[in-house]
Amino acid sequence: QVQRVIPNDSFYFSIIRDPGTLGESAFSYFRSASPAFRRSPSLDAFLASPSRFFRPGLRGNHYARNLQWFDFGLPDPVPPESVPILLEKLERVFPLVLLAERFDESLVLLRHRLCWPSSALDLFPHNSRIPELPPSPLRVRRLRLWNSLDWALYSHFNRSFWRQARRFGEARLKREAEEVRR
Repeated sequence: QVQRVIPNDSFYFSIIRDPGTLGESAFSYFRSASPAFRRSPSLDAFLASPSRFFRPGLRGNHYARNLQWFDFGLPDPVPPESVPILLEKLERVFPLVLLAERFDESLVLLRHRLCWPSSALDLFPHNSRIPELPPSPLRVRRLRLWNSLDWALYSHFNRSFWRQARRFGEARLKREAEEVRR
């Protein structure tokens, strides 16, 4: 729909987050909107047996599984052999996908893609929360497994991001990201 009203030569970019950490935020933020999350006493209970709580197609349950895949408008269910093809097509639409975990570096790449001067960036934290403890490796694994399409999406664009970082120059990227933070 967006492409109908935007010029053909427009530059599209987006941002994604590792589903191994996004899941905790999604559970907290969308708890009232998702029946699957509402029915579960905790995120760990949900992840121990997601099928106990999750019903596909139930209004609001798109928040509980593969949220980023949904946000990009990708089909679900999808045959596993179609996933790489869909991701390649998506990358042609979004030639730069920022990584939330590498936000400063992402901003540097975005700034250069848009030909902005360094003075065009200001950075300040907003609407972020600091988790009390880092998520356990088991929770991260379970979140990535449950959100397997989001994990495929993240893995694809993580590789794409680092290919672009190498072309840009990793030392230069690190230096400019430090400057953004300062």
